[in-house]
Amino acid sequence: MLEERGSVKRAAVAWVLFVCFAVVAFYEAAKLPFGKTNAPGAGFFPTVLAALLALVSVIGLVVALRGGHEESHEARLVLKKILLTVVALLAFAFMFEHVGYLVTTFLFVAFVLRAVEGKSWVQAGVVGLSASLVSYVIFGLLLGAPLPAGFLRV
Repeated sequence: MLEERGSVKRAAVAWVLFVCFAVVAFYEAAKLPFGKTNAPGAGFFPTVLAALLALVSVIGLVVALRGGHEESHEARLVLKKILLTVVALLAFAFMFEHVGYLVTTFLFVAFVLRAVEGKSWVQAGVVGLSASLVSYVIFGLLLGAPLPAGFLRV
């Protein structure tokens, strides 16, 4: 019984941290121009993603406080995957301008596939390379979106 309360408390604290992160992300995204749905501004996607993160986090917090799910090995594994993905997204955001689109996208996809999903190095590398090249062709070449070249000028 005491152990179950501890796991509920740990889960609730984790969800509260996600809610706080979402609130900070929403606050920072609100500083950017939102635009319209047919012409989104720079703040459109960060605002929507922060709102979705807040919604999912509040739902997770409610479930944790109700004690509806006992913390199991699977639940801890899912939480670990979520944290790794958030860390990877933060690293992606910090590296994007300096390292460049192609390299950063490759590293992000390869990391998520290898560290989060447990795929082989070869599979993670091939999918990461394919994803970065295909998305570059679509967004950079076909749609003409300005993508950062980074210090490698790639």
